[in-house]
Amino acid sequence: MHYFLQVVYTTMQAISFAVFQPWFFIILYLMYWMYKKNQEIEVQSVFLVKTKVYEKMVQSTLSGILVGIGLSIILIYFGIPMHFSAHMAFLLPIALLLALFNFRYLCFSYAGGILGIISLIFRGQKIFTYVVPNINLDIPSIIALVGVLHLMEAWLVFLEGAADSIPIVIQKDNKVAAAYMMQRFWPLPFTLLIMDFVTAVPQQGLIETPNWWPVLKNIIESPSPATILIYSVIPITAVLGYGDIAVSTEPEKKSRKTAILLVFYSLTLIIIAIMSPQRLWLQFLGVILMPLLHEVLIVGSQRKERLSEPLYTYPDKGVRIHELKPEGVAEKIGMKRGDIIVKINGIEIENDRHMQAILNNYYTFLWFDVISVYGEKKYFEYKAYPDGINDIGIIPLMKYHIRVYRLENMENVGLFRMIKK
Repeated sequence: MHYFLQVVYTTMQAISFAVFQPWFFIILYLMYWMYKKNQEIEVQSVFLVKTKVYEKMVQSTLSGILVGIGLSIILIYFGIPMHFSAHMAFLLPIALLLALFNFRYLCFSYAGGILGIISLIFRGQKIFTYVVPNINLDIPSIIALVGVLHLMEAWLVFLEGAADSIPIVIQKDNKVAAAYMMQRFWPLPFTLLIMDFVTAVPQQGLIETPNWWPVLKNIIESPSPATILIYSVIPITAVLGYGDIAVSTEPEKKSRKTAILLVFYSLTLIIIAIMSPQRLWLQFLGVILMPLLHEVLIVGSQRKERLSEPLYTYPDKGVRIHELKPEGVAEKIGMKRGDIIVKINGIEIENDRHMQAILNNYYTFLWFDVISVYGEKKYFEYKAYPDGINDIGIIPLMKYHIRVYRLENMENVGLFRMIKK
């Protein structure tokens, strides 16, 4: 128990330092700016804002910090070390630079792949009369770091990936349908357990570890018999991002499926990292698989959405609920996004204009016949004594919408394009 408390204390110290690093505030600013742009899309689509930008910022920041603390404690407590090199500090700047072209590149998978390839090419060899620089980069540690980060991302996507998804209108095969854009960002301060060889043991900040520690034994060789292997904790600042569009399935189901795929992706990289220290071919394979598998995961999901039939199509009769107004009648009685209201007080609904004409009678008692997105019949009642109501708190999917999007345009958005617009 004493060892666990020391690990928690050390972790909290390191993460508090990471939170006050300049990179953390740069990430927060970019998050605010991107959430602000998403809010503009929401206003253009449904003319309301369900969750304000500052609320998303607070939720994302707290979630990122808590997940970072939790995983850091696990990494240190069980002893899963990495060998850190100075060039790994370029991972975040490269990821931010790649985000200028596409938001899905705001990920260490691509930045790690680029750094890994550079490290494999520039190894201090002599080409003709010129000696190229030696990029002293521990590739297994980069692969392990990317795997660990995506394990965190999987947990966050599972919990919050579909939260505050933005309703939009798309046109596919000349048909109008609703879709839901999911875009979340999390600043991630966390700690890494780093291995290094020194000539003298530090006298301060020592923690007495159990006999079984570390779980992952030495994966690097001592450069000299006179050196001593020590483990230290360093703070790291990263950013995790999740972006997707739910067209053929519900946002919650899509985000959970993505989270499961991310877990398998993470475990694959972690296994490669553990097995690759003495195997250059496996390091090369890991460097290639990092961006490639991530790209397959994302592009495969996008392709599926483009080829599949939309789930939230414009109905022949009735009114499809595109979005629920906060604290509205429909939300209170249990209606869901995507439901189709087919009858009100026994009257069959033709379209949204017909529904509004019925509601303008200010009924004091309303009953609704509703069909869910999967064809399930549902029934709701609402008492509105004594004055009645004419607004049940929904944004209907309209046949002719002011702003209609194309999936191809929504999939390839970067900071350059957003700044230009």
